[in-house]
Amino acid sequence: MEPTFVPIDARRFAIAFMFLAHIQFAAFIIGIIDLAVVIEFFWILHPGQPKLDRLAHGLGKTAAIMYSVGATFAFGAFFFLSIFWPVFFDIIMRATFWPFVLEAFTFILSLLYLFPWFFTWSGLERFKWVHLALGSALVIAFNLQQTMIDVVASFMLTPTPSELFPRVFFNPTSVPLDLHRVIGDVSFAAFVVAGFSAFRTLRAREDGDRAYWDWVGSLAMVAALGFMYLQPLIGIEYVEEIRVNSSAGFDKMMRGQLSWLFIVQVFFLSVLFLLSIIYILIQTRKSSRPGVPVLWVLLVIALLGSLLVVQPYVIGARQGYQWVNWINPIGSMQPWRYIGFAGQTLAAIFAVWIFIGAIRRRMRWGFLGQGGQAAQYLLITLAIFASFMMALMGYIRENSRVPFIIFNNVTINERERFPQQLPMPSQPTGPPSEPTSSYQGTDAPVPEPEPLDRRGPAP
Repeated sequence: MEPTFVPIDARRFAIAFMFLAHIQFAAFIIGIIDLAVVIEFFWILHPGQPKLDRLAHGLGKTAAIMYSVGATFAFGAFFFLSIFWPVFFDIIMRATFWPFVLEAFTFILSLLYLFPWFFTWSGLERFKWVHLALGSALVIAFNLQQTMIDVVASFMLTPTPSELFPRVFFNPTSVPLDLHRVIGDVSFAAFVVAGFSAFRTLRAREDGDRAYWDWVGSLAMVAALGFMYLQPLIGIEYVEEIRVNSSAGFDKMMRGQLSWLFIVQVFFLSVLFLLSIIYILIQTRKSSRPGVPVLWVLLVIALLGSLLVVQPYVIGARQGYQWVNWINPIGSMQPWRYIGFAGQTLAAIFAVWIFIGAIRRRMRWGFLGQGGQAAQYLLITLAIFASFMMALMGYIRENSRVPFIIFNNVTINERERFPQQLPMPSQPTGPPSEPTSSYQGTDAPVPEPEPLDRRGPAP
């Protein structure tokens, strides 16, 4: 029975808030665990740098503390989904049964690895390779758990016949979505760590603490930007799969009702690229490295690339209501946005290389850059924009298939009918009617099915 006593707007808000909050916490936790294990590996290789162990241990402590918050939002999201849309919950659980089973299994594994990994940090100090192996198993468990969730999310946008469960796992957008999120988790977590370290740098009273936290911010920013320049390439592949396998969703994102939000999304991405390069520039402005003046050229290239990617394809309202001469000649995806993304990516790659070369000699004792308070405020701003971009990205993807919950199969108020491609009860006649893209209502009553003729064929 549908909970009609709860307004549909309230149901939508509850689901959206719980899932978006869970995604923020989950992405951050997975990202800092990945970073902690990698940093611990470098500390084992360079045991003379105790600040690496201090940083890795701090990231592990943060993950252990925040894990319960992210898990609470996850359980809350599934609880609200099961009581607010029970028919859809039943359909998605049956259609993606095995991904949910594996997700539950990897959830148990992540619990079994997380807390022993953190609480044995000091106990296994003499056996760091054993501790690193435990952390590596934790990374695998967390990322496999996220992969199973990505299978469900991608299936809802590009569904495949659910009776062939390998095709459910490898539906057209599952792999690019998962790669996009794995890379995005590390980049997002690194931006948040950079913002927190900037806050600690501004509040530090001693030069040693200030140097340490400024070095942490610089290292986190390098990791954030270093992973972020992979995002445009993976994102283009992901969008291309949506265009081929869910053309209506693609049109809605790129040329329809959500096209302006896509412009906002790439604007956020451009801000991250530009502010990151500006941070590197002001942190190394007094360095004697020969490549530092090149940063000005890279900043101009990134700025020109940003101007290309934020161009709207249609000036004014959405494309369906405009004349042809309203189309922006440099707002198309091919080739202009590809050129813009390429410019941003190349500028970021060279900026990271220059920055690493400028600070690597100081990494033994810490790093106190030359950017002053302006550099720290830039890091805080980057963390805020990264959080907004993470939330907006999920909103665009989930709303691209409205009015469907499972694209071309299940609408948001599905009560009586079951989609043809998904598992359904046995029926005495042909397949049920399928919803069409002309559906506009959100809580309108579903028409009753026609009476079934059980008399059989005429003699």
